[in-house]
Amino acid sequence: MQPAESTPPWVALVPLKPLGAAKSRLDHPARRSLALAMALDTAAAVLDAGSDAVGALIVVTDDRAARDALTALARARGLAERLLVTTDEPRGGLNPAFAHAAALARVLYPGWGTAALSADLPALRPQQVRRALAAAPAAGHGVLADAVGTGTVLLSAAAGTDLHPRFGPGSFAAHRDSGAVDLTLLLTDQVPGLRRDVDTIADLAVARALGLGPATSRVLAAAPSPRSAA
Repeated sequence: MQPAESTPPWVALVPLKPLGAAKSRLDHPARRSLALAMALDTAAAVLDAGSDAVGALIVVTDDRAARDALTALARARGLAERLLVTTDEPRGGLNPAFAHAAALARVLYPGWGTAALSADLPALRPQQVRRALAAAPAAGHGVLADAVGTGTVLLSAAAGTDLHPRFGPGSFAAHRDSGAVDLTLLLTDQVPGLRRDVDTIADLAVARALGLGPATSRVLAAAPSPRSAA
């Protein structure tokens, strides 16, 4: 009897704005540091999900400090070979950045699916990444709504499927209307950190209640924090 073929892993795609422009709605004195810390905690959770689930992580950013910090994070975990930090060549916003990363993934990792994620998931845990990707459809697209229910925190495209990102206001409905399978009801409360992206102080407070990753926790411990995020 021939052994069953293992399922190829996913390539996770994460865009990150230059830190000076990131998280403009987050009214916190350490906004720039928090943007980087949340991206680091997101990347750590994705990489720690295991190479059988996430074979590679591509981060699109033009920020040198973010690139250096992400590279150091991957090296410290012995996972540098699974991280690619690339410049934002399109420089056309979120969707072109995702499309750029997906095009690189098709060339570098043929036969693997792609999974677009937010960079601001400080309460994300590796097991939640595994759970969500295990639920992603083997053909076509899957979409997971944010905690509010209108945005997208995960868009999957199975191997051989173009990503076609539609991030922005109302992105969950846009992705669902384009044919993506809705993973939200299936996963419900199993992936709270994945669904809790952070744009505001109120979002940060909810993420803190879920349990922040170490990088975000360090920034908040060192910087004055508004009352609503304490």
